[in-house]
Amino acid sequence: MSEERARLMVDRLEAIHWKASDEAMARVGSRVALMREYFRRAALWLDVYGEPEWWPFFDLAAVVDPSVRADPALAAEIEDFIEENVGSAYALDIFLAAVHWAALLDAPGIQLPPLEDPFEPLIRFYERGGTAFALENGFIDFGTAMLRRTPWRENVSPTPIVQLDDHVLDALDAAHQAEWRKPAAPSS
Repeated sequence: MSEERARLMVDRLEAIHWKASDEAMARVGSRVALMREYFRRAALWLDVYGEPEWWPFFDLAAVVDPSVRADPALAAEIEDFIEENVGSAYALDIFLAAVHWAALLDAPGIQLPPLEDPFEPLIRFYERGGTAFALENGFIDFGTAMLRRTPWRENVSPTPIVQLDDHVLDALDAAHQAEWRKPAAPSS
């Protein structure tokens, strides 16, 4: 089986800059929208293939066809990379799932519905600031914004949340920064 897409995915993930920075915090607006877009896309896939064991971060390739896995050497490489550079269990789950998904796309005989790539918003999310987030009390906490972690069925929608274009994402970041920096209204 060809591992071309899985190898390219590992290379792309290893190119992400993982140091927390002011730039990453300045991109919270786009990162929230990208996470919401991931929820939507993943939910559309689940609407076709069924319930995952865990939501929102799960191995979609295992849901579609559990017999297709990435080369164990590629999986081990991304595990080592996350352990050495990130230390986030969520990033590990997401990145392994993305690598297995890429391997599924190269697998012969796999027929998939014409849905958008479920992992592209998450990869873009990390590329726009490879900082971690926290899952707390049903919310995803980004530091200066929070997103409610809704059940997957509530995210099924044919309408995209956001375009993955850098200009659109930059505009979301600018709007979030402007809102976040507004002085609080005086209390009466």
